[in-house]
Amino acid sequence: MKVPAHGRNMDIVTPRAQQYPEQAATALARLQTLVASDPALNGAKIENMLRLVPGRRAIIAGWLKDKPAVFRVSLHPEETASFLREWQELQRASTYMNSGKSQIAAPMTLGAGAEVLVVQRAQGHQMLDFITRLTPPDRIAQVTEATTWLARYQAPTLETSPTGWKKWFSRAQAALATQTHPELLEVEQRVLRRMKTLGRNLEATGAWRTAIGHGDFHPNNLMVGPDKVLRGIDLGGSGRIPIYKDMARFLTHLSRRGVTISGTRRFGVDAATYDAFVAACNLDEVEATLCLPFMICFETLIRVEHPAMPARRVAHGVKLAKSLLADLRRLD
Repeated sequence: MKVPAHGRNMDIVTPRAQQYPEQAATALARLQTLVASDPALNGAKIENMLRLVPGRRAIIAGWLKDKPAVFRVSLHPEETASFLREWQELQRASTYMNSGKSQIAAPMTLGAGAEVLVVQRAQGHQMLDFITRLTPPDRIAQVTEATTWLARYQAPTLETSPTGWKKWFSRAQAALATQTHPELLEVEQRVLRRMKTLGRNLEATGAWRTAIGHGDFHPNNLMVGPDKVLRGIDLGGSGRIPIYKDMARFLTHLSRRGVTISGTRRFGVDAATYDAFVAACNLDEVEATLCLPFMICFETLIRVEHPAMPARRVAHGVKLAKSLLADLRRLD
C-alpha cells in the first residue's frame, strides 16, 4: 500500500491524501480490514490512494477477481447511504451502457454493508487530458462523442416536467453570496439578474425535459480507453435533473480552464461543443436558447472559486461570465 508523503507546501491543488496523510493511512487500513472480513471482497489487492475527501470517502486503486478495480470507501454514514444509491444506479445503467462506444465503468460489488463500492477501473486517459493532445478537428470529434454519451445515458428516463426554475436560481444566488473574488462578483451579479429573467421566461413555457442524469458530468469523469470506448465514471451524483444541467456542467468546466475547442464562444462556452449538445440531445429552439443558457448561468455561479485560486483560473472565470452576459443581452 502506498500513502503519499506529506508535502511541504499545502495549497488548493495539493491532493487531499497528501494534506491529510493520517486520514489517508486510516482509510487504507480500514479497507484492508473490510476486505479480510467480507466474502464479497475476498482476494482483493489494494494498491494506492487515488483521492481522499476528508471525513467523507476515499477512492483507492486495486484489483478484485483479477480485474483492475476502484474501491470507494465510506468514511461517513451519509456516504454509505450514497453508495447504496449509486450502486442501484450502476445496476440500472449497466443494462444498456455496457456495450458500444458509450459505456459506464462496470459495477463489480457492493460490500461491507454498503461501506465499500467497487467498480472496474476504466483504462485510458481522462478526456480533458486526452483532447489537449489532439488537433482541433479531432478535438471537436472527441467532444461530440461525449455529447453522444450523455444523450444515450439520459434517453431511457426522459420525461417532461414543470420548469421549477426558482430552486435553481435560489441555489445560484446563495452561492454567489460566498464569492470572494471582487472581479468575479461584479460580473456574476449581473449574470444572476439575467438568470432571473431567463427563469421568468422559462416559466411562461411551462415545462422542460428531465432525466436521470450523471450529476457531475465533466471531461474528467469520462475516460477515453485504448479501444476508443468512452466510459463514464463517478455516478455518485446521479439523479433526476433537467437534462441541460449535465450539458452546462461539461461546457463550463472546459471554459473555466480556458479550453475553447473551436476558438469561438456561445453563452460563454465553446460554440462547437454547445452545438454538439444541441444536436445530440435534440434540443428545440426554446431549450437551446432558454433552458441551456439558464443552466449555464447556474453552473457559472454555483462553482465559487476558492479564495486562493490562481489568478489565471480567476481570469478564465471572468471571461466566461462576461461572454455569457454579452450573449444573454442579445436575447432581449
